[in-house]
Amino acid sequence: MIAHGVQSIMVGHIGAPEVSRHFRPGIADAEILPATLSPELLQDLLRGELGFNGLVLTDASQMVGLTQAKKRKDLVPATIAAGCDMFLFFRNPAEDFQYMLDGYKSGVITEQRLHDALRRILGLKASLGLHLKPADQLVPPPGALAVIGSAEHRAIAAGIADKTVTLVKDTAGNLPITPATHPRIRLYGISGGADFTRADPLAYLDVVKEELEAAGFEVHLFRTAEQREAAGEAGMNFMRVLAEEATGDYAEKYDAAFVFANVKGFAQEAAIRIKWSSPMAAEVPWYATEVPTVFVSLNQPNHLIDVPMVRTAIHAHAGTREAIRAAVEKIQGKSAFQGTFNENVFCGSFDTRL
Repeated sequence: MIAHGVQSIMVGHIGAPEVSRHFRPGIADAEILPATLSPELLQDLLRGELGFNGLVLTDASQMVGLTQAKKRKDLVPATIAAGCDMFLFFRNPAEDFQYMLDGYKSGVITEQRLHDALRRILGLKASLGLHLKPADQLVPPPGALAVIGSAEHRAIAAGIADKTVTLVKDTAGNLPITPATHPRIRLYGISGGADFTRADPLAYLDVVKEELEAAGFEVHLFRTAEQREAAGEAGMNFMRVLAEEATGDYAEKYDAAFVFANVKGFAQEAAIRIKWSSPMAAEVPWYATEVPTVFVSLNQPNHLIDVPMVRTAIHAHAGTREAIRAAVEKIQGKSAFQGTFNENVFCGSFDTRL
């Protein structure tokens, strides 16, 4: 990437102990710091051995990978002193700015290091032509956001979804499932919970329901005890929901069950386990032995370790309407599955392949 002219690099708050020891023989374990604070990684490796001459940016400064290393008043200027040129995210703007200024005044950030960082910042801005634009044109007006979600963008998203929705297994031969063959669908949703965006983690289920109904299915959406209680039903608990859900006439009420999981992690969470609404929850796929059951992951590719009993598993890779629509079309056999997967999806367990 450097050879191809990348202009800036964000440095992670991650250590590289053996690399630090290579450049600083005899360095004590306690002196090994995250890259954001490591001169040997920023200067000896990135600037020196790799020859990067562009702008170096810290990762978000609230992350514990950085904040655990030093007191805030020390780490703020230390990032620049170590070789970073820009500092990403304030914790408290006035406080952090003062910490940076104090670091300059006390000599933690030298005059040479300050001007070196400023040259790189101004150089990046100049390379983008920002100095030639009127101030009121530096940031696009709110109306420019209208292009997001445009018909052109959605067409691209639909094309990507068509090529990436993946059939991992259909060992029971459940597919295709259509409104003609299986009109009544019991729909279950699994979410990883709310994140800092405060978005409804189960909002995607509305889209799934809409797409299934548009395809001609009769959709019966499952609600957990917590959801039903929040909607005003009194006396709800997991046993009451289970008693109502897991009855002998399940196959008489529903022709197939669809489970759509949109379990997301953040940053380093690369493997996320499914957390059900309660132990022995009614949405756990006990019904896989009752009716054809299709499990669709809209995010993580490793859920089979938690739902090995499902015999039909699909990866849609995104919680977008386009990905959901493509999955629904392919479940019906209206288009072929084109996505691919590797052995990791089976999580090294025999029962996930059954």
